[in-house]
Amino acid sequence: MKKIIALVVVVLIAVGSYFYLNNYIEENLQAVDIKDDSKIIVEIPGGSTTNHIAEILFENNLILSRPAFKYYAGKTNSDSLLKAGTYALSKNMDVDEILNALIKGGTSGNTFNIRVIEGLTNEDMALALSEQTGLNYDEFIRLMESPEIFRDNFEFLKETNITNLQGYLMPDTYNIYVDSSEEDIIKVLLSQFDEFYVEEIKPRLDNTELTFEELINLASIVEKEALLDEERDKVAKVFLNRLDINMKLQSCATVNYAYGEWRERLSTEDTKIDSPYNTYIIEGLPPTPINSPGKVSIISVLEPADVDYLFFVAKGDGSHYFSNTYDQHIEAAEEYLD
Repeated sequence: MKKIIALVVVVLIAVGSYFYLNNYIEENLQAVDIKDDSKIIVEIPGGSTTNHIAEILFENNLILSRPAFKYYAGKTNSDSLLKAGTYALSKNMDVDEILNALIKGGTSGNTFNIRVIEGLTNEDMALALSEQTGLNYDEFIRLMESPEIFRDNFEFLKETNITNLQGYLMPDTYNIYVDSSEEDIIKVLLSQFDEFYVEEIKPRLDNTELTFEELINLASIVEKEALLDEERDKVAKVFLNRLDINMKLQSCATVNYAYGEWRERLSTEDTKIDSPYNTYIIEGLPPTPINSPGKVSIISVLEPADVDYLFFVAKGDGSHYFSNTYDQHIEAAEEYLD
């Protein structure tokens, strides 16, 4: 009798384990986020094992479970059919769809690179994207002016009331599928920014008195004022020091933005333009970012140099001379601007 009871217990445990495992596998084969169709570019190197592929997919938040993916790939005999290549996958794809894509194969002919440089306005970026992709300029502009379309997909948009994407489209080189739409491409840029926000910006926000929006706003000014990466933290600190003492920023970059064109040398009359972006006449920061800054400029505002400078002047070679007092600044200006 005891043997029968023990056998029944073993059978029940086995059956329970079987159903638990099946339920676990089934749950973890679902899409990570059925509402998120933004493209994530992943590279599967040649010679990758199923373990390696599962790791790549998991790190890119494309699958819920590495063990479930490996088990299902083996069970369906897909593991030996997976191909190396470049793939544009999304979080709304379940494991079956991802496996089918990896079996079909990704090739360089399916994708191409686009480059988004630092410091572009929406208009300049839309033009650059349109020229590189052949897609519609006006549609890019419409999407850039409509963050509500993307708000549910990205953490930084959920947590703010941003009304325009200028400032938040991350400069970088992107590998894009040839059939990508304007919306697909904007989502890729936003995804890159959102990742940077979660991993690098948000953990540092307690170190600054600026709000997130003010941070990006100031970073966009630093982006245009500093040509050399090694000077960006000093330029950022000059503006932060000025904000601390309620001194006007007097940024030439903001005046140029107000004019809608870049002028190498501004006259005194130029700096009197009536615009909410003219930091020669307004207090504090302009209403929005003047471009989409790069990562170095953003980090420079979060981690500025430990200096007391209030002024800087271009030396003509891409670098700047920094000074603490107005008299020092005037002397430097006379030396370098003659």
